[in-house]
Amino acid sequence: MKQGSADDPFADTEQDTADEEESATEQEAIETEQDTPATGDDVVETSTSTEETQEGDSSTGVQRQSLPYIHSRNGVKDGRTQRPVFLREHIETGIDDLVDHMEAEFGEDVYKTDVTEAAMAVAQENPELVAAKLEEWGYGWS
Repeated sequence: MKQGSADDPFADTEQDTADEEESATEQEAIETEQDTPATGDDVVETSTSTEETQEGDSSTGVQRQSLPYIHSRNGVKDGRTQRPVFLREHIETGIDDLVDHMEAEFGEDVYKTDVTEAAMAVAQENPELVAAKLEEWGYGWS
């Protein structure tokens, strides 16, 4: 049949179907990360520099720089590298409690990865707090 005005412009193409499946898979992965209970074997993810995440073509780069971090990324893992961190159970539970607190504070879902990275950033900005905690744990006794 000859293509033309009789074709359905809203019909799904193979590319549209593939894009929808990819989007659904990405959304399931994000939801799984949020819903997955924490264990001591979980991995904490950290961020690369903001400049690296904001690279791209000039039109996208301008837009990305004007948006806050969580709105300029493509997903929670975008621009982050995975690092293994071993945590005791009460610390892991504390992260879950902190996520709950942040969700109540902002009135929206907050990713555990974002909360964990924010806690690391605060620790880096306040090394005296880290030193005090390490002293509690026994460092500096010699």
